[in-house]
Amino acid sequence: MASVDERLRHVVLKVKRAKEHSADLQRQLRSLLDSNPYKVGYKHDSTSHKLIYYVTSVDPTPECLPLVAGDVIQNLMSALDHLAYQLVCRDTNDQPPNPNWIYFPIADDLQRYEAKKGGKMQGASADTFAAIDVLKPYKSGSDSLWSLYRLNNIEKHRLLLTVGSQAAGVNLGQLMAGDLRNTFPAEAVRAFEAMNIYLNPADKGFPLQPGFKPYIGAPDEQPNPKQQLRFDVVVNEPGISEGKPLLTLTNELATLVEGIVTTLTPRLQ
Repeated sequence: MASVDERLRHVVLKVKRAKEHSADLQRQLRSLLDSNPYKVGYKHDSTSHKLIYYVTSVDPTPECLPLVAGDVIQNLMSALDHLAYQLVCRDTNDQPPNPNWIYFPIADDLQRYEAKKGGKMQGASADTFAAIDVLKPYKSGSDSLWSLYRLNNIEKHRLLLTVGSQAAGVNLGQLMAGDLRNTFPAEAVRAFEAMNIYLNPADKGFPLQPGFKPYIGAPDEQPNPKQQLRFDVVVNEPGISEGKPLLTLTNELATLVEGIVTTLTPRLQ
């Protein structure tokens, strides 16, 4: 019978490959952000006289980003399917009854999970299913695991993931420093400027377009030419992952899958 390490070999390779794609994704994102893809201007509203910071131009999101993100997600989902296969092989002495149709069981809700898990891992023991049940691999059980499953289905069978830019905040310390500049000592003003705290807007403007207003200030408020505004590249699949920063999403999913592999490895002994 195969050893635990032998059974995990392909699972580990899939996770490793996902991490390599994630590192590539980080490089691609850094290259985009270093190119200064978001331009911002400011003006005063002609009626209210409120200060408005607005987006003047946005570079298109490179097509490589959803492609590489899809590679991360596919490899992570594949790692779980490989794990499911090895679990069934372990429980059946390497004689799975339906080896071509083994998938890690994830479903849209608990009822569908209970109805379909047996068919996805025919031959798995009751103890193996009990160990997987603890993970709650369905929506409202483990939303992150369910998101991985749904994002993988979208990327494989429909379209590339919906990836684009959105507003992610305005530097609150700089705004406060501007208000205090005429009444507080320079040292205090500099302390506020160094706070680096960002106020996250309720309306993030996805997909980001010229003319979007990430911040509207007070009437006759003076603009700060150095005012920092933050933007993110995000995945926006309604009902699944809405406005989640792309790199944060892929890293969280990789951590999730690694944890599942660790949790279920004792079932391979």
